[in-house]
Amino acid sequence: MKILIVSFDKNLVDSLESLLTEHDVFTAKNAEEALTLSPPDVDVIIFDAISGAISEEEINQLYQKKFKNQKYVILYDELFPIDTNNIYPPNKVLISRDAAPQEIVNKALEENTSESKQEIIDFIQETQNVHESYVKETYQISREAENGNNPLVLIVSFDKKLTDSLENALSGKYRVQVVKNMKAVKEKGAEVDIIVYDAISGSIAEKNLIELSEIPEIREKAFLILLDELFPIDVERINLPFKAVINRDAPIDLIGDEIDRLAQQVVSKVKETQQPKETIPEIPSKSEEKSLLEETLSPIEELALESTEEKKKDEHLTKESTVKEVDPEQLISTPREDIKPIVESISEKLTDEKFVKMIVVEAISKELQGLREEIRLEARDYIKDVVESVIREEIERYLLELKLADIIREETRKIVERKISELLE
Repeated sequence: MKILIVSFDKNLVDSLESLLTEHDVFTAKNAEEALTLSPPDVDVIIFDAISGAISEEEINQLYQKKFKNQKYVILYDELFPIDTNNIYPPNKVLISRDAAPQEIVNKALEENTSESKQEIIDFIQETQNVHESYVKETYQISREAENGNNPLVLIVSFDKKLTDSLENALSGKYRVQVVKNMKAVKEKGAEVDIIVYDAISGSIAEKNLIELSEIPEIREKAFLILLDELFPIDVERINLPFKAVINRDAPIDLIGDEIDRLAQQVVSKVKETQQPKETIPEIPSKSEEKSLLEETLSPIEELALESTEEKKKDEHLTKESTVKEVDPEQLISTPREDIKPIVESISEKLTDEKFVKMIVVEAISKELQGLREEIRLEARDYIKDVVESVIREEIERYLLELKLADIIREETRKIVERKISELLE
């Protein structure tokens, strides 16, 4: 039997390997390594789910990308519990990671009995029930959205303290939902207005956001990404057109302000899509106007209209005979009297040094504002690399100056002399 053990706990891996010597055992430290280096035809996967909700996502990645028909033995930790409803593989067994290694191995090697098959059937039934309740919940949410105008905000995080704080801050202004995993985001993301994504898991969060950016109905949503300084991500790689970033340790009020700004963008976008196109009425031609007038005029009115038109023609001919020819260039070069004040006002402002300086400073500030964040991130990475390099060089230099070989030789000589003197006594 081929067995894959996914864990970065070396003691756990060694103890399980010692009990599986008669089987082909493969090991990986995480889901990414398992997908890259492990063969696809393993029979059982023993997964150490010590990371709680993050482990749920990793198990789902294994199931979706490579290992669909395998049995999963999931070792859960009581401090970081997992929710079986969020885990895709149907053939799974849960056991505490604090259980005896032999008990874990027995779970991995036992075949699916009628009892375990019944567990799978129960799980499928439970999943269907969850799906039905979710459909009802989604219908209720859509009804509430029809009756209310408050934007719907989806918070993606397993940090309960953070989600509780955001819920309290957003209550009243927004309708808020909280989810902990990618499965729920994919199911509910298309129905919300704003997605607040907690990127505390670093590279895993970055991959998940890239995956969400490839789903058309979710890609167009407004995203607020909460960054963690210890686990940074490359936001530029995430192809989301309406995204904003903020430190997850920032005050809740500032995070709320950023959500308000995104909400305004969402409202503006909706208004643009719902704004009806202006219809320009057709202007009737002069002949059409005349025909319309003739249809509504009495014979006496028609005679009066004809006499009026003949009088206008005579006046027009008289004006044409008295109009002098004007050079077109003279018309172009001569400014109209009604725009002279505007031209003079602009000229005065352009000659005002303070006004020109203010325009230039404002333009430069707008350009620099977008570069500040990028420069700050690049400077931080550069300083980090420089500090690491300096510290490494100092440690190497210090170790060279210490002359460890001489120190070890001297200490060894002292110990030997002390032991000899103790034996002689």
